[in-house]
Amino acid sequence: REAHHATNSGEARSGPMPLKLRHVAPAAVLVPTLALTFACSRTPEPEPPPAKAQVQTEGPAAPVAYRCEDGRALTVVYDGRDATLTLDGRAYRLATAISASGARYVGGGVQWWTKGPDDGRLSTLKPAEDVATDPGVACARVGTDWPAVEPPAPGTRGGLPDDRTPISEAPFAPDSPQGAADVVQTYYAHLGQKAYAKAWALWRDGGRASGYPTAQAFAASFDRYAQYDAQVGAPGAPEGAAGSVYVSVPVVIYGRLRTGAEVHEKGEAVLRRANDVPGADAGQRVWRIARISTRRP
Repeated sequence: REAHHATNSGEARSGPMPLKLRHVAPAAVLVPTLALTFACSRTPEPEPPPAKAQVQTEGPAAPVAYRCEDGRALTVVYDGRDATLTLDGRAYRLATAISASGARYVGGGVQWWTKGPDDGRLSTLKPAEDVATDPGVACARVGTDWPAVEPPAPGTRGGLPDDRTPISEAPFAPDSPQGAADVVQTYYAHLGQKAYAKAWALWRDGGRASGYPTAQAFAASFDRYAQYDAQVGAPGAPEGAAGSVYVSVPVVIYGRLRTGAEVHEKGEAVLRRANDVPGADAGQRVWRIARISTRRP
């Protein structure tokens, strides 16, 4: 206590050592104190915000392609309870509607009704209609692997007559009835290979006897088929009339629509050529198809 009192007295100020000790000792303590105070008073740098979690989301549903019996193509994107149908370049936003079976979507004057994963029916939905009265057109999913359709056996329902022999493989004259049957066989071979322009050219009047003015229109009429084949029977006896010769050849059509429905038809192809009369040129004396008539058996 005495030393402390002496230090605070006036006598202590005159001595060099107490003066040095008095000022140095507090200074030595002050420096780290200031440093500590400065360090504590600094504003901490903000930490970077936590990275947002990467949420894995599913991409948009892939469109499902369909081909309809009338040759039109459409795509549908199924999005939960809704669907987007694109037809002829226009997109229709459809909502789920009540149905007794399958899934029915309506909107924009369109009804799309599916009965399974591979087929649907497109109908026009009139104003104020809840359910379309239009029967519409059947459509099948593109890429569906349907089994090949086989022709009925000869003599059975829908098959070739069993009292006629198949087309002979022996040599024949082009203007003979067998030559007419060969034209029919070639015609259906072209159709099976989708060589529609060649098939169209085998009709009379430069293809126009087929009912289609151009090969393109003729080809479009077969867009509805996924398979189109035929069996050709033996030709009948030639018949003449007004300088022309006609031959009838039995045919059986079998195949499948793009909807998946099988096709079975039976009928005949009638071919005509000019008789060997003066004035008939070479083109008129070859067999060409005059008409083909078939119906369901």
